[in-house]
Amino acid sequence: MTNSADIAAITEVVRVYATAMTSGDRAELERVFFEKACEVGHFQGELLWNARDDFIRMCEEAADPSAKAWWEVRNISIHGDIAVAHVEDDWAGMRFDTILTMLKHEGAWRVMAKAYRIQS
Repeated sequence: MTNSADIAAITEVVRVYATAMTSGDRAELERVFFEKACEVGHFQGELLWNARDDFIRMCEEAADPSAKAWWEVRNISIHGDIAVAHVEDDWAGMRFDTILTMLKHEGAWRVMAKAYRIQS
C-alpha cells in the first residue's frame, strides 16, 4: 500500500533533483543522491555512464542561473523501501524522460540510480 507521506517525500526529492540539477547546486545533489549512485543514458549518440560526482560536475558546468527548473512527475511506484519515479524534466535546453530509482534509508528517500533518455 502506498503511503501519502512517502509520495510527498519522493516528490520532494524530485523537486530538489530538478532544481539543483538546473542550478548546479552540488550540496543539494549530494543530499539526494547516494554517494555510489550513477547516471546512465545515451547522450550525443554515445552511452554515458557517470558516477554521482561526474554527474554533479556536469550539472555545475552547465548551470544557468537564469534558467527556471521544469519537471513533472509522471508516475511513482513504491514497494516497501524501494521506489521508482518517472520524471519528465528539462536540462541544458533538452527535455528528458528520467527514471529515478530510490531507496528509503534511515527514514529518507535518496536516489540510487538515474536512467534517462532525451526526447526527440
